Amino acid sequence: MKKLYIIILLCLPAALFAQSEIKEVGIRLGYTSGVSFRVNLSEDLSYEGQIGYRDKGAIFKIIRQEHLEIGMDRYGNWDFIYGMGAHTGFYFTDSYKLFFTEVYFGREIFTPVVGFNGYVAIEYRLVDTPITFGVSYQPFMEISLKQLFGVNFWDFGFSVKYRF
Repeated sequence: MKKLYIIILLCLPAALFAQSEIKEVGIRLGYTSGVSFRVNLSEDLSYEGQIGYRDKGAIFKIIRQEHLEIGMDRYGNWDFIYGMGAHTGFYFTDSYKLFFTEVYFGREIFTPVVGFNGYVAIEYRLVDTPITFGVSYQPFMEISLKQLFGVNFWDFGFSVKYRF
């Protein structure tokens, strides 16, 4: 029995360090700032959920991402990531925009929103530490009471993620 315990104790550190890091949690700073959670299903496919804050409201996004390795060096790997997804959420607004006309309500009202997102990013994944740095571009289009149809091509951001 003592031999079994010794074998288990000798193998335990190797098993702990052999785990693949398939999950990431992080923060994003940009037009839509917030927190994110990514699950890597394989080396080239992942799904990311984001809770972002913009325009006095909150947005929840789900994005399907494809990964391409574009290079590596002694300290880490460079990845090009692209994908698309959808979002839903709400705003608080005091005006409504329809084409080139803007109508003011006089008070802020609750406005639900739904839309689609694009996703393009370049990330640098460190090898020795479980940290990833990235720059992302997330254009979106949406429908809401704030604006009948809105498009934003300027949602750039910087992210830091922790892998576990």
